[in-house]
Amino acid sequence: MAFNFEKDTDWIFTFCKSCWDFKKFVFSKSINFETKDSYKGICVECKKEQRINLKEARDYYDHLNDHNN
Repeated sequence: MAFNFEKDTDWIFTFCKSCWDFKKFVFSKSINFETKDSYKGICVECKKEQRINLKEARDYYDHLNDHNN
């Protein structure tokens, strides 16, 4: 299943610097990859807040999308 950047979402999977693994992060509001460079998200595993670089997250999901199509 490919990630859809056209639709705003309030969660993504990305690397957690505390858990040292890819985890689900939730956000207080929907994120828009086009208008923001970063958002603060909460890791659902360790519950710690982390600033998420949306360019890195988008590059990661673009890479996954390329291999899923």
